[in-house]
Amino acid sequence: MVPDQLSMRTNKASQEQKNSGRNEEPVLLSGSARASPLATAGYVLVVVGHLWVLRVHAVATGAEALLFASLASVEVALALEAAVYALGALGHSFGLPLLTLLGRVRLLGAAVAWPWLLPWASELSCRCSAVSVGTGSTLVHLTVVLAGLMGAFFALREVSFAVRGEPPSATGAAAAQLGDCLPGQAIFGGQFRLDKADLEETGRAVFVPARPRQGLYIGSGLAMLGHLAFGVVFMRTAALPPWLLLGALVALLGRWFGQLPPVGKNMREKGAPTDSTLLWRREGPRLACRLGELVWLWCCVQELQRCEASPTWLAVCE
Repeated sequence: MVPDQLSMRTNKASQEQKNSGRNEEPVLLSGSARASPLATAGYVLVVVGHLWVLRVHAVATGAEALLFASLASVEVALALEAAVYALGALGHSFGLPLLTLLGRVRLLGAAVAWPWLLPWASELSCRCSAVSVGTGSTLVHLTVVLAGLMGAFFALREVSFAVRGEPPSATGAAAAQLGDCLPGQAIFGGQFRLDKADLEETGRAVFVPARPRQGLYIGSGLAMLGHLAFGVVFMRTAALPPWLLLGALVALLGRWFGQLPPVGKNMREKGAPTDSTLLWRREGPRLACRLGELVWLWCCVQELQRCEASPTWLAVCE
């Protein structure tokens, strides 16, 4: 074999090894979009915003015990949620098992934390003299019981899965039996998968339950209704601006805008939106919803600070 032929074969083999190495690189999902740096920066901004609100809440107010912990739990849960979306942009290189775990914690943490905005608003209305002490004390006890029962319900679902495992009826392999509803709805049980539509449109690796879980957003809806009602009460008894009502209205507007339009199967046909439009029809509403909730919690802290400066502020609701 002449040296030139040997050199050509060596170069060819080297090129084949390089191509083989490229083919062996892990691919998360064929056809996935590239995550928008601008949207990622928006999620990071939401994370930083919630941590800043939490710091102001801890340092610049005198809230303690239930009045602090109930609002702080929601601040932490929403900061984690935004962080999960931001880290989803690194799904091709970030650890997928960790993203799966964070996806589970995101859903369960928010479901447990949201109802505690009701005890917070109840105690604030009592200590700010927006309602009578008797009425406020009753509201505090009722809403604490409600939030505690909801948290216990979600915890019971996880415990029942740890004891019984996933029932066959959850996957449709058998008829439903008495008691299957609890372990079948566990967040830390059952399969989580990549949201394929999210990945293809936004490039974010976001893990969601393979089967829908029921009741995860009841607390969020109750918190919104409760704060709208308490906001009206504060508007009638406190000085303007009505921070609590304004915050709830901004969050409501963000959630309304955050309802995603249906995504058709033939979006890329002639006349369909561009790739940029596809990306922002999902990222835009989702960011608007998170920014609205950030403004909501900031308004809650503003209302707390104003109440503490009021001469009618009570040290305890009794």
